[in-house]
Amino acid sequence: MATRSYNSALRDEQARRTRAAVLDAAARCFERDGYAATTMKAIAAEAGVSAQTVFTQGAKAALLLAAVDRGFVGDDEEVPLLAREGFRRFIEERDRTRKLAMLRELAVGYYRGAPAMLRVFRNAAGGDAELAAAWEEYERRRYQDIRTITESFVPMLRLDVDRATDIYWSLAGLELADSLIRVRGWTVEEYADWMADAIDRLLLTPL
Repeated sequence: MATRSYNSALRDEQARRTRAAVLDAAARCFERDGYAATTMKAIAAEAGVSAQTVFTQGAKAALLLAAVDRGFVGDDEEVPLLAREGFRRFIEERDRTRKLAMLRELAVGYYRGAPAMLRVFRNAAGGDAELAAAWEEYERRRYQDIRTITESFVPMLRLDVDRATDIYWSLAGLELADSLIRVRGWTVEEYADWMADAIDRLLLTPL
């Protein structure tokens, strides 16, 4: 029984490593060559596995969506962003200074990993009906997540939740982050500092 359990755990670990290798390779190909030009064979070559192995991980659109999720959180665990420990502690925090510092750290992690795949996702959605629908769903979920974050500031807000959420949603969007980080050369840390300061100044009651 112990040997069987060990072998099962070993297979599971090998499967996780294979999937991680395929998703990392897919992300590199999508970012370098674009979604439309990337083939499953190219992903296989990048990952150093067979094309059949890549196909077992899903269709190309599914690989893109999985790579996007991996960019958000850095792993393949099926745990929503706001359900993760760092975000849960942030939501529960009531001290203004600590909460803004936590927001800044969460933003650093998010904007370090997410924008590259989000650009690919957004561009690919323009020519693929399945991905277009997925992009609409992503934006819907992003708004809801930002509303949840905004609601956690309610005792400190100077605006109503709807208006504050709209402003935060705009500040946290891909277009602004991409413009400042990728185009203007801000570091991720500089952008996170600026965003936390903007949230403080625009949404919260003056100290």
